[in-house]
Amino acid sequence: MIDLIVRKTPPAGLRTALRASLTAAMTHFGVQAREVTVVLVGDRTIRALKREHWGEDAATDVLSFPTWEPGDPFMPPHLGDIVISLDTAARQAGARGHSLSREVALLASHGLTHLVGHDHPHAEGLGFEEGATGEDWAVFHAAWDAARAALPAGV
Repeated sequence: MIDLIVRKTPPAGLRTALRASLTAAMTHFGVQAREVTVVLVGDRTIRALKREHWGEDAATDVLSFPTWEPGDPFMPPHLGDIVISLDTAARQAGARGHSLSREVALLASHGLTHLVGHDHPHAEGLGFEEGATGEDWAVFHAAWDAARAALPAGV
């Protein structure tokens, strides 16, 4: 189940694309019976969250807040929250030459990959779609491929 909280209004079609792609990524990880919350915000909100939780005073594209620790034998019904800045996502979508819906799908699958316990090396200014490679990134690429395959035509 995917709970969607909208703090910044998305364009038409984004909700449908997000649900389809995130459901596919959840199925890819075998957590389709679990729940996640996706919160769509602007740069000001995500910047405040990043400052509060990571001590960094800068906007970012996606943050993940897991409800459990990897290795814990009990995985709760709710895996955690994924917070996405629509402002940053829109800039990245423009730079990458694709739609905001596609960018949000990419970011949601990235956030989910963190919620299920995976991490990657820090890659300042380099999104995994843009060429980050190596074993640590493979699981992120696989989640994105699953999400992208589920996007409605034309997104």
